[in-house]
Amino acid sequence: MVSVVAAGGVQLLVCGTGEVCVADWRAHALVAGSGREWERLLGWFWAAVANLSGEERARLLQFTTGCSQLPPGGFQELSPRFQITAAPTFGALPTAHTCFNQLCLPDYENYEQMVRALLWAINEGGEGFGMI
Repeated sequence: MVSVVAAGGVQLLVCGTGEVCVADWRAHALVAGSGREWERLLGWFWAAVANLSGEERARLLQFTTGCSQLPPGGFQELSPRFQITAAPTFGALPTAHTCFNQLCLPDYENYEQMVRALLWAINEGGEGFGMI
């Protein structure tokens, strides 16, 4: 007979963890970009992620990685590592490359515009090419 603790451990190994810790995410993210505007945009992005609900964070994770859960070790074990790159467009929706766990983030005029675009992308464009 399998104990409840052991069964939970097996589920964690098979399914990963549903908890998305913003500090862990930020600590293990690779960032490609530079400059004052890019630093401003990254600050907005992490503030937005911190203000998302757990379900919205899972959707953002799904949008960027193709999976709504993390490996048992969190972002440290995500392979390839989550990365944020500057997109060459202004004011457009963010895009993602799930094969590379990459979020391409355009620049925006203000925080509110970025949050609207991010939420639109993860809520309307997060289904990808899923199986029926």
